[in-house]
Amino acid sequence: MPPTTVTVDGLGVSVDVAGPEKGSVVVVLGAAHHAPAAYEPVCQRLHTASLRTVVIAPDPRLTAKTVIGILDALDVKWALLVGDRVGGELAWELAATRLDRFIGLVVIDRGHPRVADPTGVVRDDRCPPVEMNTTALVSTSAARAVAKASQRYVYGDYRLVDLLGRRNAQESTAQLAAEVVMRTSTW
Repeated sequence: MPPTTVTVDGLGVSVDVAGPEKGSVVVVLGAAHHAPAAYEPVCQRLHTASLRTVVIAPDPRLTAKTVIGILDALDVKWALLVGDRVGGELAWELAATRLDRFIGLVVIDRGHPRVADPTGVVRDDRCPPVEMNTTALVSTSAARAVAKASQRYVYGDYRLVDLLGRRNAQESTAQLAAEVVMRTSTW
């Protein structure tokens, strides 16, 4: 099914919804400059595991309220949240503030907003801790250090996983899909 546009508060956002109608839902907030189609290899693996995917295209205007509006428009009540790099920043915020909507969090190369990033910037020193099971996948030693420091802001099971191979390699696709499936099964 081709991506659709969901409009919330006047903002049209490209969203790709696919997979089994009755499957548990995985919401993917993509990295900057990655169209929803970039996540197709991961989504195909998730569909094989009977998971439905909602991939929300990156947009600098996206807010937590907009994402919740998109999920409401799609009638998604509960989901596992996946955030890739810049999408991970918004995913942390959503997981910290909307425990009523998400069953778990998987982030790629982004730490909790209260932890300084590799350049020393703290994005939000008032962001609450995340009270759900969380997996942080990292592709560099700098991202690993930030993810390790983020553990103190997670009140739930916390896994820190090094991505194998290049970030966009087939191995990383399989590894990301496996971590997502594992988080949906530990709900």
